[in-house]
Amino acid sequence: MAILSEEDRKLIISLLNEYSEKLLNICEQIDRQQRNFDFLWLLLAFAWTMVFYWLFSTKIITILTILTITIVSQSFVIYIYFGIQQPRLELLQRKASIISAKLEKVIRAASQAQEHTTMAGGFFSDLEVDLRLSDAEYALQHYKNLAKKRKFFGYF
Repeated sequence: MAILSEEDRKLIISLLNEYSEKLLNICEQIDRQQRNFDFLWLLLAFAWTMVFYWLFSTKIITILTILTITIVSQSFVIYIYFGIQQPRLELLQRKASIISAKLEKVIRAASQAQEHTTMAGGFFSDLEVDLRLSDAEYALQHYKNLAKKRKFFGYF
């Protein structure tokens, strides 16, 4: 069985740490963006409900009033989503997919190296690589779960 040098072990550990941390940070940003947009929709729905309640209770409802409120609020949502939110989410998702592909390759290489070689530092070096591998696998699984997670408003 071949022995993996200390430099190689440190390189594997640093790559696993770097890519898993990047992926987890991007996943947090994606999740935060999606939650913020869901909150915006709920806030807007609440505002619509209050406005329509006020209109019906004061009996000054007209088609023009309803159309104006609907057009203004829909324009606001469309601008927020397509002008600001969607490009950010697409960029973050693109970055996350690139980093996840790199992380998968590093995990695969580290697993193969661990199976077919022994670490220069002994048991604790093997344990450290095992721990870093499990952290990286968690980050990758978290990204995959986030990618297939149904959004609150799934059709957007």
